[in-house]
Amino acid sequence: MSDTLVESSAESAFLDLHKKLLEQGNPALEQFQQAALNRFVSLGFPHSKHEMYTYVNTKGLAETSFNLSKGAVSEDFVASHVYPGCKDQCMVFVDGVFNSGLSRLEGVKATVVPLSEAVSDQTLKNYISQTIENENDVFASLSTAFCSEGLVFKVDDNTQILGTVQVLFVSTGKNPEPVMHTPRLVWQLGELAEIKVIEKFVGTDGGYFINSVQDWLLAEGAGVTFTQVQADPFESWNFSKTHIRLDRNARFYSTNASSGTQLVRHHYDARLEGEGSELRLNGVSVLDGKEQVHNFIRVHHEAPQCVSHQHFKNIINGQGRSSFDGTVIVNQGAQLTNSNQLINNLMLSDDCHANNKPNLMIFADDVKCTHGATIGQIDKEQWFYLQTRGLSAKSAKELLTRSFAKSIIQTIEFPEVVTELNDTLLKKLEVQDV
Repeated sequence: MSDTLVESSAESAFLDLHKKLLEQGNPALEQFQQAALNRFVSLGFPHSKHEMYTYVNTKGLAETSFNLSKGAVSEDFVASHVYPGCKDQCMVFVDGVFNSGLSRLEGVKATVVPLSEAVSDQTLKNYISQTIENENDVFASLSTAFCSEGLVFKVDDNTQILGTVQVLFVSTGKNPEPVMHTPRLVWQLGELAEIKVIEKFVGTDGGYFINSVQDWLLAEGAGVTFTQVQADPFESWNFSKTHIRLDRNARFYSTNASSGTQLVRHHYDARLEGEGSELRLNGVSVLDGKEQVHNFIRVHHEAPQCVSHQHFKNIINGQGRSSFDGTVIVNQGAQLTNSNQLINNLMLSDDCHANNKPNLMIFADDVKCTHGATIGQIDKEQWFYLQTRGLSAKSAKELLTRSFAKSIIQTIEFPEVVTELNDTLLKKLEVQDV
């Protein structure tokens, strides 16, 4: 089947599915759903040469028929994925929908309301409408079109959320056909507000497509420490779009750890709108078999004296695939910008692939911007040296590969996440033979 026919068929299938969604009815969000669907139609399903999907083959996704059924998950399964210290501050989404019965928010100094209620605030309503109108990612438009309900987490001015808030996204998989889930979460932080958040994506079974959209709206002086852990089973798709808006002196520090599925795609759109704002995006992935992780990033410096740092590391084995397509745009007037971007890839097989496309677009004349990318294999001299110090060839190889990934993992500020990744993500680097 040609790519054109696949794209056309996929669009028709999603349009038919959307009619079933509208039958369920949510008047407060219907106008957003319809506007997003119109945007989806105008953007069109991505073809093989689409700029945003240069390294991503969506043909398998396009050929899959999804439904919108919801499943159930046990309390024991949820508990097994809640980090120590987050038991009383955990929001659980099951198949894309917030589950209040499984969530615990006792004592959290925040306002948590359904999106359908929150859009009575004209400012938020205008923001979402504008985001839909300007959306350039067809899958983000698709997510909003199918979002029957979302959640808004609002932290007032001068409020610091103590401890760590966890968000757990659980997908239940085939029921009996592949299913699509579209969670939407909006974070609003007032002036000088602070929060630390861990998000984790898991599934009880494969056969699902989780297509999430999140918005981080930080007022002056607000600060966020944010870690995402992608741990879905291989037989799934995980797409995410993260909008980040930073006002004056706001800070957003993020790390993403991905184990890969048949297709994972992270899309970040960050705008440093206020003077002195700071963004840090780190990422690490460990891939084997046919696992894939793709990162698409656009960082817009729109004000003076802003800082952005990006550092991504990928370890790819088997027939795994990774890609990084990142552009930093320094607009006119954004003088004294400081930005750096680095992508490192460690290749462990002859059949794996890593594609890198770092880019700078600078329209100001007083800036400091750098970017770079590396692709390589294990350093033979280091490997030999470790063996001369008494390590076996297997142990020496494991040490080098684990050290490569740990430099990102150790930047995570949550010890419980670091411990888990050492036991899961890095376990994939155990060498069977040399």
